[in-house]
Amino acid sequence: MSQPLVSVIVPTYNVERYVEDCIDSLLSQTYSNIEIIVIDDGSKDATVYLLNQYKDKIKLIAHDNNQGQGARRNEGLTLVSGKYIYFVDSDDWIEPETIEEAVDQLEKTDADLVRFNGKVFYEGDAALVKEGRYDFSSQLDHQHVYNQEEALQKNRQTYSASPCLYLVKKSLIDDYSLMFLEGVLHEDEYFTTKLFTLTQTMTYLDRTFYHRRYRVASTMTENTNLHKVRSFDSYLEVFAELETLYHSGNLTETQKGFVKRQLLSIYNGLQTASVHPESKRKLRTLKSITLKDKVYLVASRAKLFLFQKKYTNK
Repeated sequence: MSQPLVSVIVPTYNVERYVEDCIDSLLSQTYSNIEIIVIDDGSKDATVYLLNQYKDKIKLIAHDNNQGQGARRNEGLTLVSGKYIYFVDSDDWIEPETIEEAVDQLEKTDADLVRFNGKVFYEGDAALVKEGRYDFSSQLDHQHVYNQEEALQKNRQTYSASPCLYLVKKSLIDDYSLMFLEGVLHEDEYFTTKLFTLTQTMTYLDRTFYHRRYRVASTMTENTNLHKVRSFDSYLEVFAELETLYHSGNLTETQKGFVKRQLLSIYNGLQTASVHPESKRKLRTLKSITLKDKVYLVASRAKLFLFQKKYTNK
């Protein structure tokens, strides 16, 4: 039986120190029917030079201008031919069995997407940052198939925006013309939330396939005031797009509940962000957050504080 084609989209930008590890991990997959689409976003270092060493094994598109990861992922979506789509960040790497086992699970279950675990590794002072949660085994069951209602509930409990932590059917993306937001940070917060909202069936592999690098001055670890402001404004744009989705009239109550959970999560982050009070005045324009929501968030933060204090003092 022939293997379905898997399209892997890898945006790159100034990752000369890491990109070979990433591409080598893709070329080392035990699954053979893969197209690797690498789109460079105007790198100023040796990234493109290094990628040219792989030009007979990957499809490389190099740009002179910088448009951001969202734009390059969207460009990749216009070029793919596979039955399944996978996104990889160019400073990370994956285990050799990742695609083979993920495809096997999707082919057996006919699910829309399969989730799996990731693991963080650090570079230098990046170890000081708070890492994301990429092991979902406490909430998701190995090889189980979840219907839409179940998947939404489970994804509320185990939400991670990174599209590097799931393999998805191309048809799901095509059917709903799903795209990443462009010109913002955190573009995957919108994409993954909408994707999870529209997923009819989901499955899970309790395997740690993805290795996420935490490094200094990446999107996840940069801590300058300029970056904080840009991150804040980006989350405002993500909130606005999700707010439009929430009020679209096209969602079931369960779907709306999932999107509302994401709106509350983003709003909570915006409220506690380390930016000038002038920036936070923009939060007054967010119509989807009610007084009841604000009281709930205050109570949740207080409960979390007391919990952390209790176990810190032990």
